[in-house]
Amino acid sequence: MQDDAELMHLTASGDESAFRTLVERYQGEIYNFFLRTADSEDDAADLTQRLFIKLFRSARGYRKSSSFRTFIFSIARNLLIDHYRQKNRADVVSIDEISDGGGEFEHGLHDDGPMEMIEALELNEAFVKAVRTLPDEWRIAMELRVGRQMSYKEIASVMGRSVSSVETIIFRARERLAEELKRFRE
Repeated sequence: MQDDAELMHLTASGDESAFRTLVERYQGEIYNFFLRTADSEDDAADLTQRLFIKLFRSARGYRKSSSFRTFIFSIARNLLIDHYRQKNRADVVSIDEISDGGGEFEHGLHDDGPMEMIEALELNEAFVKAVRTLPDEWRIAMELRVGRQMSYKEIASVMGRSVSSVETIIFRARERLAEELKRFRE
């Protein structure tokens, strides 16, 4: 199995099958990233397509200075920011669910009674609203850390920040979410 850097090199030389391999390897993960951060499925599909067009066009200039995964998510982040700038929005990212496990936010959805179910749904709704109030960078960092399970070092590279800065951003985001949701812990 060829590594991503080698596939980019082959793509730069005109090998379309190498590029197809990269698309097959990353399309699902990239689409899911955009699905969790864009406004709609259509936007996610459009951004995914634009990312791979941009990736193909940048193949000749690709230099393996960081991991390919970091490189491709940097492109994704920039496309997402451009997408929201074009829509003249204040909110750069919209994450629907974040949890420590990276999956859907389901705390309490499997409890026995209807009251527990209602409380869990209220908590989920409050969580989604709280996430949407986070500053743009905080939401992006949280999505990369929790939703994409990237390391702090990878996130720092994608965001163009230091590792300690990313750690601080994520700490503050979690602190803010905990504050917003404290009524559910009582």
